[in-house]
Amino acid sequence: MQLNGNKIQNHLSVVVNRSINIIFTMLYYLIIKYNRRVTDLISAQLVFVVILLVPQQPLYVAVDGLSVNVRNQTDQNETDQCMLTVGNSIDYKRVGSLWIFPEDPCSLHSCELQPNATQPTEIITKKQCNDIYCDIDSELRPKKGSCCGECLRTKCLFQDEIYIIGQTWQNSEDCDYLECIASDQGEAYINKYPRKCPPLAKDCPPELIYSDNCCQYCQNQLQNSDRSLDDDDNNNEDIWTEEFYRRHPCARECQENEIPKLCRYTFLVEWYEILSKACYDCPKNRTDCFRPHCIAADGVPRSITVVNRMMPGPTIEVCQNDIVQVDVKNHLLGESTTIHWHGMHMKETPYMDGVPHITQCPISPHSTFRYKFKAENTGTHFWHSHTGMQRGDGVFGAFIVKRSRSKDPHSYLYDFDLPEHKIIVQDWVHVPGVSMFASHHHSRGDNKPPNILINGKGRHYKAILNQNKNEEEVFIESEQPRKEKDEEKIKSPIGANSSLSKLNEEEIFLHPLNNDVIKNVTTDGNEIFRLTTNATKRQVKRSAEIDIDLNSLPLEVFNVKHGYRYRFRIINAEFLNCPIKISIDNHSLTAINSDGYDFEAVDVGSIVTYAGERFDFIVNANQIIDNYWIRFKGLMDCDERFTSAFQVAILRYDGAPPKEPTAEIGYHHQSEGIELNALNRGSGHFDSLTIAELNALPYYNNVPGIDHNVLKPTADYKFFVYYDFYGKDNPVFHPSKYYGINASLHDSNRLFTPQLNHISWKFPASPLFSSRDSIDDTNFCNETSLQNQGIDCHQQFCQCQHVLQVPLGSIVELIIVDEGFTYDANHPFHLHGNAFRVIGLERLGKNVTIEKVKKLDSLNLLKRNMMKPPIKDTVTVPDGGYTILRFAAYNPGFWLFHCHIEFHAEIGMALVLKVGNNDDMPPVPKKFPTCHDFIREDDLPSINNTAKLFNIYSYSYLLYIILGFFLSYTSL
Repeated sequence: MQLNGNKIQNHLSVVVNRSINIIFTMLYYLIIKYNRRVTDLISAQLVFVVILLVPQQPLYVAVDGLSVNVRNQTDQNETDQCMLTVGNSIDYKRVGSLWIFPEDPCSLHSCELQPNATQPTEIITKKQCNDIYCDIDSELRPKKGSCCGECLRTKCLFQDEIYIIGQTWQNSEDCDYLECIASDQGEAYINKYPRKCPPLAKDCPPELIYSDNCCQYCQNQLQNSDRSLDDDDNNNEDIWTEEFYRRHPCARECQENEIPKLCRYTFLVEWYEILSKACYDCPKNRTDCFRPHCIAADGVPRSITVVNRMMPGPTIEVCQNDIVQVDVKNHLLGESTTIHWHGMHMKETPYMDGVPHITQCPISPHSTFRYKFKAENTGTHFWHSHTGMQRGDGVFGAFIVKRSRSKDPHSYLYDFDLPEHKIIVQDWVHVPGVSMFASHHHSRGDNKPPNILINGKGRHYKAILNQNKNEEEVFIESEQPRKEKDEEKIKSPIGANSSLSKLNEEEIFLHPLNNDVIKNVTTDGNEIFRLTTNATKRQVKRSAEIDIDLNSLPLEVFNVKHGYRYRFRIINAEFLNCPIKISIDNHSLTAINSDGYDFEAVDVGSIVTYAGERFDFIVNANQIIDNYWIRFKGLMDCDERFTSAFQVAILRYDGAPPKEPTAEIGYHHQSEGIELNALNRGSGHFDSLTIAELNALPYYNNVPGIDHNVLKPTADYKFFVYYDFYGKDNPVFHPSKYYGINASLHDSNRLFTPQLNHISWKFPASPLFSSRDSIDDTNFCNETSLQNQGIDCHQQFCQCQHVLQVPLGSIVELIIVDEGFTYDANHPFHLHGNAFRVIGLERLGKNVTIEKVKKLDSLNLLKRNMMKPPIKDTVTVPDGGYTILRFAAYNPGFWLFHCHIEFHAEIGMALVLKVGNNDDMPPVPKKFPTCHDFIREDDLPSINNTAKLFNIYSYSYLLYIILGFFLSYTSL
């Protein structure tokens, strides 16, 4: 760095003056030391005064590597100095001086003489901190007196993995537990805890000793331990809390090539209640809402069915190839159940798939069924009941299978994959599912969900509007001028200039914590009515009395820290036809995975999920530190034609106040950006993407069932599966003798039956898997076999065991067609036992015939993506369009393929794919439960049998008489 003449002069002056000061100070010290008399002390003081009177140049100190002037000037030549005002005093700085003020450490001041200027000026330069970076385990925190602050370690870094404060994990090297904790100064460090193992029985034979989870066990000892757990469930308090599953030994950071674990869980299925006694004063005391056993939902009381008194149920988080063992205990009083592991293919354990009467018998009340299988498929999955309406009543939960970060091709896109960043959405009704099912199918009840829950939490905003009314009856008078007081009552966040008539067309927005009364909106059943000024006089009553403040119920909150990227996992556990669109205010979503299968990352503004689907996306926390709405908008049966169902959660930045966002919420909010997986749309739109337009990653080309052989030009087997709602005399809902579909009924009492190829699935009495050797394949049916028998299912109602049979290893193509004539609807389909490539998805119109689709296919006019088609196990079919699936039938067994809307699947919108022969399938487990019909005719004799017996007895008596006469005669 070059110095000018003034700076050199200043530096020389500093050196000379400091040398003089040192000499005089030493002289002063010697005088004090060797002269003790008063006169000497006086002379010493005089010397000190002389030192102070010596003219000195200003001292300079080094600040951040720069010389900073901190002393007033003694000479005041204005041609080479800057005059400053510091407080109430005047200060002078020479040209070339640099200084800072403690109260503003980010401003660097200098005195400079600009070219062609006669007087120097003060220049202020702001120091930039953009180039300050901290390690991945540290954050930049403010520090007094420092401009940019300092890096403080706020997370723990262990073996290239990051752990947040409070998180625990296991050290695979020495089996110790490690915990990330904070010091008094807030700095994170790792604390170590030795693992406590149960004592090993001294008399255990060596051959029975084995290691599990870093502890040694005796096989008999383990069995006794399991038995004691079975005998008394109430002693195991841990299974009732979310914390137990968050700290489960299997919920760990997955390591490459680690030994798989045996992961044990206990599920207790029982009837329960919203806002039970376990909730104490929830939501009046909001902390009570988070007590164990408390399920608040949206605050509307109803009965539910749950696992371990949690909704959603327990989260199972394991690593790939772990063995999952779940003991399901049925405590339902008179109701059976099963659990399906949605996303698991059960390649080696098909009997664990959890489908009643196909892979197992239903679990009867007061009994236990142990599911045990390998968690092979990584990704975001979930478990749920596959019996009746239990999924809709609360029997479901997350099932996350992770892999080591080194094997994740998208790991470079995110910093954290935290267990608390899973989102389970569910459509929510305020009566038990079976009650809604019976009302809809046997009477005039609807099938429209009024609300949505996020991780079991939410608010029923329509009911909140109703609660905001101060009176039981509201009268709205048109034709009369409004008083100022009345105008204030109907004010809402829409704006002060909004008229009442506008509410008929525009959205009513809500501020969740706003207590303003909205007098012109009420609820009636599932419908929201907007009352306009055209009404002459209208009386509105409350639809229900709820004695709690619904607006006080907690919302789900997801915490992030500024500057980091987070992986979120969303699971759609709905049971009705209510697709959900998710978006986050001011944030884009980077979608990377669906149903456990990676695809090339795409940035979108929103994602639409259908029942049974899962998506993984990344959120970059790069916005201003604040709270932001995560919005969930219901579509189809939840849209503005019916219930306008919506819900919100909160994305909260670290450092933001614990408040709800101030942005308006309401059903008609429109998200920005591209919409992924849009409802009833095909390809080629600039503002949306279909699943078929995504690109799978290349490493799936070697994965069985979905490898590159699946994409050969022509599949081995092609099936057209088409459907619609058909007006037929379904004997369950429209017995033709009493009230057929064409009887003089109100339209709301007519039920159209959804069928695949005009066939309704009929469950067998015995599970197809375990009883396959005793089942005659001729009992199976399909469209071709019924036509060969002269049965026209287009005209009559057909119900049978609809089975499509393919050889093991064959390439199968399914062309699924939604004809879409009866309703503007949408159906997601799920395949058990296999994933598939989505090679086509298009909408041809509002409706389409199967004949037209077959014609287009014969002309090679159905669009197919054969390059890098994405992979899923659940997919939507657009109304009036088609979706084409391809897969290799590599997994032998009986696999259900069905609509994932419960009201449709339970009445037969399903079929079974039989892969391979019976001999190809794994043997039935020992002591596997059986179930079957019981119809015996040999206990009580029939009329014909009685007549035969009478004849036999008559002939016997006659022979006895003849023999008696003969013996009597011979004796004579």
